[in-house]
Amino acid sequence: MTLHRVLDPLAAHLASALNGVRVDDVAPVATVDLPCAVLSLDAVTQTLVGVGRVPRGTRTGALRLAATVDLADPVLDLGGGETLDLLSADRRTLTLPHGPLVRADGTPDPPFGPGDVIADDGALFTVVAGTPVGRQVQVDPPEGTLLFGVPLATTGDLDVTYHVGQWDVVSTRVQGTLVVEVVAGTAAAVADTSRAVATALAASDPGMRTTPLSWSPVRPAELPDETATRAQVTTFQLDAELEEPVLTSGGGVISRVAVTSTLSSPPDIPLPIEPFTVTRGATT
Repeated sequence: MTLHRVLDPLAAHLASALNGVRVDDVAPVATVDLPCAVLSLDAVTQTLVGVGRVPRGTRTGALRLAATVDLADPVLDLGGGETLDLLSADRRTLTLPHGPLVRADGTPDPPFGPGDVIADDGALFTVVAGTPVGRQVQVDPPEGTLLFGVPLATTGDLDVTYHVGQWDVVSTRVQGTLVVEVVAGTAAAVADTSRAVATALAASDPGMRTTPLSWSPVRPAELPDETATRAQVTTFQLDAELEEPVLTSGGGVISRVAVTSTLSSPPDIPLPIEPFTVTRGATT
């Protein structure tokens, strides 16, 4: 897991609690950046959570996904030398990388609307329930496909946003030191903001717990543009448990299937059972 997956939710949480204060991992360079709270992580360790080192569980609902299809080469690499053509020969039916699909509220039943599926090749396609015409698109939820009213272009990109109703997750426990540096124009503004940060981090959150470690005094500081400011650093022990979605496939394209044929015959005339193999590609 990359550490921005830890910092970004923390920054969003603090920004909502600190009205008018910029919260991110970018140090200020000019007065326009103030007031701000700059976050950083140090001495981080990560461990997978789960029994038998298989930390996966299944979630249901509506997981929002986004994909960009290269219209000049609309092919999905499945690994192992296998590929899947995402566009039909008439360039009107697009197979999405994941399916089946659900609406944004997690329900699978049509009709789908603009917030459920988005298709954009530079301009938005209109999602319709019936047969599409022109710049319209129809969703087939069980198949995970989109039917367009016109053939898609042979160049450019198609950006698609959609939702799946079931996915696996991997839980990771992240522990380390969270450093928060508050920078503002006055000592009073710094002190007030640092206290607001501590209060927000102390709020109960079972997925992301913090324990105060240190509290430095407010000190003079200078920005790169030589503006005089004040700054204060506080540190916290962070213990977070985060989930990342994992979308599994069905194992790629099936290339070989064993089949056994049984011919019907009268009871007194037994016929042999003939095994044979269906192979993807050229027959042998």
